[in-house]
Amino acid sequence: MAPLKVLAFDYAAAGGPMARRLPRSLRRQGDMLLQALQADLRALPGVELTTMAPAQDTAQEQQAFSERLEACMEAADAVWPLASESEGLLESLSRDILRANRVLLGSAPGAVRVASSKLGVARALADGGVPVAPTYSPHAALPDERGAWVVKPDDGAGCLDIRLFSDRAAALAWIRAAAAQSYVLQPFIAGKLGSLSLLCCDGVARVLSCNLERVAMRNNRFHFLGSTVNGLGDHDGSLDRLAQQVASAIPSLWGYVGVDFVLTDCGAVVLDVNPRLTAAYAGLHASIGRNPAGLVIELLKGPAAMPAPPGARRAVSVDLGDGTD
Repeated sequence: MAPLKVLAFDYAAAGGPMARRLPRSLRRQGDMLLQALQADLRALPGVELTTMAPAQDTAQEQQAFSERLEACMEAADAVWPLASESEGLLESLSRDILRANRVLLGSAPGAVRVASSKLGVARALADGGVPVAPTYSPHAALPDERGAWVVKPDDGAGCLDIRLFSDRAAALAWIRAAAAQSYVLQPFIAGKLGSLSLLCCDGVARVLSCNLERVAMRNNRFHFLGSTVNGLGDHDGSLDRLAQQVASAIPSLWGYVGVDFVLTDCGAVVLDVNPRLTAAYAGLHASIGRNPAGLVIELLKGPAAMPAPPGARRAVSVDLGDGTD
């Protein structure tokens, strides 16, 4: 049987055109994830890995990105893109892959579009009965809640440009001063920050890891430091139930999916859904003793190929440095 030829590449590292250059912290995370994914794919029998060469820092290389990507896709059977969902990048890439009649090793473009908007994903999850952080546009009627508020880009990625303010008035004043109408507001929710690493297929989820997230605050801005993969337990099954709710609310999520949440005294509240690899992926293989890329590729056989829950799990730290950009 001929090997499955998989193209795995990082959009930014390969020279994909972007509205602005990614900060150093996100570039570092992208490099780490690409290395982990490629190592997992190389270890799989029956898979032949191809990738795109890193771009030279020239305008000519950026102009040629679409031609280079098209040539690489022609030589592949399946494509696993690493890209931010912001600016419509991951959605556009996913559509290009499907138009080229290649297997997309990721969520459907519609699911990516929903997840790329903080307002959109909050509405979709709330409609599905998922406990989710209340999310408002600056023009909405905001509840008169005392306490801190969080301001974040509607289509942001990671902790980039997320700010904490002492109250609602300060948050709105910053938005007005910055003319930042593409931002959203959320009441600050106190608790322990965590994430889930999931396999999703046809509205069903399998939890691979429950991760403890490490975030620092500097000058009222959030900075992501890393994850402890399987650093959280799920002794009562509540996080597994949350995962099933998320997958049911956005049924076209597929493959590896990350879910960010805050664990409060009353349970977990979802903050975000990431239809792409998250930092925890870099420690996932070591944590569960199974090849997560192989588990994703098995899902090409359909939902019946959803694996059993991982047995032994161990905590693995994924460090991203001090979070500075």
